[in-house]
Amino acid sequence: MECIIKEKNILLIIPATNDGKFRFKKRKNRLDFGKIFSTRECPFDEQTYLEWQIGYDVPIKSVKDGKKETKLTSKHFIGSNGKTKYPYELSEIFYKAMELEFITKKEVENLFNEIGGYKSFIDEKAITVEHHSQITINGINFEETSIKLPTLFMIETLDETQIEVSIQKQQYASGVQPMVYFCIPLKAFKNSSDLQGKSSVSGDKLVYVISKTNVLNLVCMMKVFGMASKRHNHDIFEILKILLEIININR
Repeated sequence: MECIIKEKNILLIIPATNDGKFRFKKRKNRLDFGKIFSTRECPFDEQTYLEWQIGYDVPIKSVKDGKKETKLTSKHFIGSNGKTKYPYELSEIFYKAMELEFITKKEVENLFNEIGGYKSFIDEKAITVEHHSQITINGINFEETSIKLPTLFMIETLDETQIEVSIQKQQYASGVQPMVYFCIPLKAFKNSSDLQGKSSVSGDKLVYVISKTNVLNLVCMMKVFGMASKRHNHDIFEILKILLEIININR
C-alpha cells in the first residue's frame, strides 16, 4: 500500500490482489460473511470489497531490520506488550490528516481524552456456547455445541465503508482477541470502473481517497481500536499523545 498527498487529499494506492493483510472478498449485503476470491480469475463486481486488517504501530526492531517502514520515527512509545514501537500505517495516515488540517489539534485532543476515559471494551463480551444434541459419527458419540464469537459491524460511515471487529480465540493463549478490519466496497474506490466486471492483472491498483468529507472514518477507527481491549486502549492513547507532540514541534 502506498500513501501519497495529491491535490490536498490523501490517496491510498492498493494493489488489486490478495496480499497479506489485504484480502478481496464478496458478500451479498454488508452484514454477510465475506468469501475471499481469486482476483486473477474472478471479476470484480458490486459485491466486491477489500478487507484490510489495518495496524497502527510497528516494533522499532522491525524498522531497523528493514522489514517495515514508517515515516514517524522521531518519537516512540512502550506498547502494552512491553515492546518499543513507532506509530505506523493507520497512525501515519491519521497524522497526514492532521497535517492537512482535516482534523484539528483540538479535535485530536478531545479524541485523546475520550479514548483515555473508555471503561468498556469489546473483548470483554462474553463467549456463549449453545448445546445442540448428541451425534454419532462412525460409531463414536459426540456432544455437538456451537461457540459464538461475535463480529461487530460499524456501518455508520460516510462513504459506505465499514469497520468490523471480529472476536477470535487466541491461538497460543487463553482468552480472545479482537481483530479490527477496515472494509472498503469496490464502488468507494476512485477508479473502481477500471476493474468493474473484470479480473485484475499484475500492476492493477485501486485508489481510495481520504478528504475532509470522509476523514471521520480515521477518527472512528482510532475509537474502535481504543475500545477493542485494554491493551489496544493503552497503545492508541500513547500514539495520540505522540502525534500531538510531533504536530506541536512541526508547527
